[in-house]
Amino acid sequence: MNTARAELLKLVTLPALALTVALTWVVTALITLAAEGGPDPIPPARAGFLVLGVLAATSEYDGAQIRTTLLCSPRRARLHVTRSLVLALLTVPVAVVTVLLAGTGDPVYLVLTTLLAAAVGTLLRHALAAVVVVLGYYYVLGPFVRDRFDDGLWLPAAWTVAALTAATVAVARRDA
Repeated sequence: MNTARAELLKLVTLPALALTVALTWVVTALITLAAEGGPDPIPPARAGFLVLGVLAATSEYDGAQIRTTLLCSPRRARLHVTRSLVLALLTVPVAVVTVLLAGTGDPVYLVLTTLLAAAVGTLLRHALAAVVVVLGYYYVLGPFVRDRFDDGLWLPAAWTVAALTAATVAVARRDA
């Protein structure tokens, strides 16, 4: 429980996350108001959730605070699972508000988007590289692959589970 509290405190007090959430909401609301009956406001909102996940995962690597975290929580796999659960719980209300502002979309999909981005951020440990990879996946590779499969609806969940599993294994096995 202490690990969950610590992770919650770290995420809630990270200014970049609050700014990302605020910008995501503002952009979603503006697109919804400006383009009523026009383009779907969820794709730009999805970019905000991608950045949110990457920042949540890579913020400790940038300043080397991850070393302190790993000293305090030596069970690395458990730490990563806890961190992912806390991020998911924090993302749910943000996703619900975003979907309400947009008038369309699925909050579960936005939570999965955030978790996938966090897993990629954990694997790469660099925010810029992770943002490039997840944006490339979601806007280029994802639609291409989804159109080729009959069960494309389940691909976001499958990719998220695979990425979270890989990230958990990587955190458990490598040095900070």
